[in-house]
Amino acid sequence: MTTDLDCLFAPHRVAVVGAGTKPTNLGHMVVRNLLESNFQGVVYPINPKHESIGGVPAFPSVLETPESPDMAILCVPAAGVLGVVQQCAEAGIKGIVCLAAGFREVGPEGRAMEDKVVAVCRKNGMRLLGPNCLGLQVPERRLNATFAAHTPKPGNIALVSQSGALTAALIEWAIGKGIGFSKIATLGNAADVELAAMLDYLADDPETHSAVVYAESISDAQAFTSAARRFTAKKPLIVYKAGRFAASAKAAVSHTGAMAGADSVYNAAFERVGVTRVLRISDLYHTIELLAADRIAHKPTLAVVTNAGGPGVMSVDALSERGGRLAEISESTLDALNEVLPTAWSHANPIDVLGDAPAKRYEAAIAAAVTEEDADGILVILTPQAMTDVIGSADAVIAAAATTTKPVLAVWMGGGAENAKATAKLAEAGIPTFEFPENAVDAFMNEVASQDAVDAAAASIPAPADDFTPDREKAARLIASVPETGLLPETESKELFDAYGIPVALPKLATSADQAAELADEMGYPVVAKIASPDITHKTDVGGVVVGPKNAEEVRAAYEQIVANATAAKPDARIEGVVIEQMVSAGNAELILGSTRDASFGQTIMVAAGGTSAEILKDSALQLAPVDAGLARKMVESLRIWPLIKGYRGAEGADVDALVKVMTRFSTLVAEHPEITETEMNPLTVSPSGAIALDARAVIDRDALANPPAKYSHLGILPQA
Repeated sequence: MTTDLDCLFAPHRVAVVGAGTKPTNLGHMVVRNLLESNFQGVVYPINPKHESIGGVPAFPSVLETPESPDMAILCVPAAGVLGVVQQCAEAGIKGIVCLAAGFREVGPEGRAMEDKVVAVCRKNGMRLLGPNCLGLQVPERRLNATFAAHTPKPGNIALVSQSGALTAALIEWAIGKGIGFSKIATLGNAADVELAAMLDYLADDPETHSAVVYAESISDAQAFTSAARRFTAKKPLIVYKAGRFAASAKAAVSHTGAMAGADSVYNAAFERVGVTRVLRISDLYHTIELLAADRIAHKPTLAVVTNAGGPGVMSVDALSERGGRLAEISESTLDALNEVLPTAWSHANPIDVLGDAPAKRYEAAIAAAVTEEDADGILVILTPQAMTDVIGSADAVIAAAATTTKPVLAVWMGGGAENAKATAKLAEAGIPTFEFPENAVDAFMNEVASQDAVDAAAASIPAPADDFTPDREKAARLIASVPETGLLPETESKELFDAYGIPVALPKLATSADQAAELADEMGYPVVAKIASPDITHKTDVGGVVVGPKNAEEVRAAYEQIVANATAAKPDARIEGVVIEQMVSAGNAELILGSTRDASFGQTIMVAAGGTSAEILKDSALQLAPVDAGLARKMVESLRIWPLIKGYRGAEGADVDALVKVMTRFSTLVAEHPEITETEMNPLTVSPSGAIALDARAVIDRDALANPPAKYSHLGILPQA
């Protein structure tokens, strides 16, 4: 499936179905674009009513062209698309680009029509781009199969977008900046060719050195993660994912469900497969500009050359905020700079060449900076002062940049005709130019992050968690026993975790105060008493927990108090009794370890600071399940409470290896059982002696027991039952 998109990107004969004679006709625009872009292949306008379109001979149908087209661009109304596609199949055409709207996006009738079109394409081995798309462009082949007005120059970046309008705007911006593309493709409804198929194709495209994606949704998450991982093992992939704050469609039962929003799942998915995500469309534009220079930076270290102190400080702030740093200036570089700069220069990075710097001083300073081994990029800032040679300084940057393969970024602040000429010169020479220092720093850090992701993807070898063999039969039996509410009781939830080797404080149910005292005597004091009710999820909220009874009399009192509190708080709740469990001493920290099943990406796991304020603190890390030991440790170390876990101010650190083992086994449990919609242990206490779950719950999708959802193995280590 990776090479069959040549029918779209490398056609020799292109038919435009629905080409009319009026300049405003969609098909006429496409024919004109193909001709004006000097497409080197053959163009067949298809229109049974006209002898020619734009001076090119027209044909009644795709069945009557002199040679069979490789690709057909459909510019007919939605109602006529199915018939044309059937003709294309008969003619042996393998590539279809459908620009028409009026399919899935308009409702059930449109979806049914789209499904029929896709069925014909798949039956006949045809690939369909769209419908409801702008089309595609291949500048190197002079192929403009869109109704966008212009074609950018050839380049090394691929652009894949789910928005045709945004793509058209980006093309115009790129032309003004002198930026080229290897491929441009708009997916529209992505009825056949989806984002995953496009990434698979581009991963092997020698003309594509990197790719940028604008996405609004990802329909086949498993296919996307597989294709994105393969792409980022070779090349940087930048994604702008719109719709960050869409409301969740379901009510969450657990803290995990409340804290793990849809966008955090996308973040986890992108991180897992090496995608660099940008959060503003301006970041996408700026990163494209730097990628177009095709210069690689591996370290987030910049040397800043500036003629103004303020903008230099701005760049340092932006760099620090993004986790980068100023390059350390070596003695040899300092000596070189001292030789070419006035004595009043900053003698540090940022390299302030002073406000009266002529072009030659800029060139000399940049030439010295590019030799600094610790600097992986050079940021040149200019503010137009009375004595500044704006255009000559641009020439100096171009000359110095020619001596290095490191990224060189230019910030020419201010406006006016002189600045416009200077930035045009820089752009023509392939030097990315930015309006403000923060924009340049963001682009640089995005480029470094994308290259880091490529390096990590190429080096990573997922490893199994450990050699523990779960009791899968016991787990399946417990899950199948879930009551109609879908909420597995606490005792059964803990037994489920125990089946996967997760340490738990196993409770015992008492149905009377005297039985509670007997159980506590057997366990040993102190104990914890908790309400047992399938209708009460958060026990502390209803006064349903008493911690630390030290004798039988206190246990009896706790039983009566808990039942009374729960009955008063929730009169309709079914009270099964009170569970008694041995009290575990407080450790270094209380955590939440939970999971939710995302509709697109499958099971996710989250570790977070626990306790009643968990949702307020929102100190959490989320990943797709399953995770290996390395990913689990990375999640824990990313928490703000990590210093407490590892030992703070002389305190003994928790057994992090034990915590990591709990997390990997837990992730295997939920990955192997997609019928679990939410599950959580809260608190999970971590201490020098290990990690143990004190409370637990699991929510089961009863409908999925007979028809389980797909098992997603995003890491490639999912054990088989």
